[in-house]
This record gives sequence, structure tokens and C-alpha cells, in this order.
Amino acid sequence: MNPVIWRVRDADSADLATISHWLRREALPATAPGEAVLVAARADDPAAHAQVTLRLVPRIGLVLPRVSFHVGCTVHAAPELALFHRQRTLQLGHDHTGCAELADIARAPRLDDRSATDALLALAHAALDRRVARSGDFGTDLVAELPGLRDADGSAPFWQGLGRHFYAGDIAAAAAEHGPGWRSHVAALLPRQTVSTAFLPEATQAAIGAVLPGARWQWAALTEIGLRDSHHVNVEDGGPVLEMPLPAPESAPSAG
Repeated sequence: MNPVIWRVRDADSADLATISHWLRREALPATAPGEAVLVAARADDPAAHAQVTLRLVPRIGLVLPRVSFHVGCTVHAAPELALFHRQRTLQLGHDHTGCAELADIARAPRLDDRSATDALLALAHAALDRRVARSGDFGTDLVAELPGLRDADGSAPFWQGLGRHFYAGDIAAAAAEHGPGWRSHVAALLPRQTVSTAFLPEATQAAIGAVLPGARWQWAALTEIGLRDSHHVNVEDGGPVLEMPLPAPESAPSAG
């Protein structure tokens, strides 16, 4: 079987309607300098239907602070009692402020994982090329959030064991009203102190840094281009935040 050739282009208005359906919220056109909404379509499709999409955001957290939990550890040791306990911790912060981001990653429901991975690779490489052309608009690091674990009813074990104790409202309604930025608003209610994960339910602990099985194609593509676990998770479902440094732009050759 011949491999699929993917062509990348900027999203048009018809694509945005399709992307809105995939994301289950309105997909807005790119507006900021350097921002882009890209789609990948099969080269052998005369209609060039979008199959996978992503949004390249030059800098995040400059309007609404981007919040995440840093996953660290603490050690309690008592040599005289032969005790040594290493425990994971969560610390709320804004460590990725100013980073570039690959966001709103989505695909056509019927596309298989292998094809989706290849299409996302093509999109990611195109996004990195866009960054090179406009390096002054971008942060020095690139991040991408992956979806975390969900139960059959769509609830997130991570949120159920941690976040709902500080915000008991309907997070689906909050997301519908405020979009992805709802997490920045709710962060004001979340604990600023270091949280020892030993006090969280087992299902919540297991969700920290875990990827939703249906999003493993995203992990495959993003790690192939160099993104790695940043030891941060998003505050809603505990999904991992991947990160990589962006190469410094090449200096222009001197005249003469």
C-alpha cells in the first residue's frame, strides 16, 4: 500500500466550521501575528477535505495566565528508623507563560491512528517552519497539552479527586462559556500550597500525566518531533504537558 501524502494549508471558513464540530466549541480564525490554524488534507483528495488540524500560538499566558501543576517529589527519610518515602507533589504555577504552543489538535473521527499520526507530523513540521519565518513573534520554548484520562461518562478522575473540592460547579458549562481559558479563571480557587498526591484517591493519582488512550496518536507524533514530558500536567484532567526548546534563529549574514 502506497503511503498517504499529506498537504498542509491554512484553514478557511469551511474548515473552521468542521474544526468547531471536532472540538465541540467554536474554532476562531488566527488573528495574532504568527498565529496560524493549519489543516492537513490528502493529496489525492480533489476536494482537499481537512482531516487533521492544529493551531500554532506564538505566545501563551500573556492575556489569561496559563496555569498548570508542576509534578515534583518530596522525600521523608528517617535513617535511624530505616524509613525512606518518596512521594509525588503538585504545585500550581504559570511556568509556561510566554511559550509557543501547538493547540486545538483534532482529527476527522473516521481517520485511523497511523494516518492521523502522519498528518499531525506534517502539520507540526509546517508549524515549526512558520516559526522560523517569524521567530521574533515566538517564545523560546514550544509546548503542547495532551488530553488526560476520562471515565465513560466524560468525567476526569483527576478533577474529581482534586479540583472539584475547590470548585463544585459544572466544568463542562464553564468550558462552554469561557472556552479553554476557563481553567485560568478557576485557578484562583485552586490550592497554592504544595499538594502531596498521597492524600488523593488512587484513581486521581493514576491519572497524573496519563494520556487518554484515544489521544496516543498525538503523543506519537509530538514526541517524534522532539517534544518531551515537562513534568507538568493540566489542571482539568491531569494530562501531560509536553515541551521542547526552540532553536535560536540563525543570525543574518553580515553585509560585505
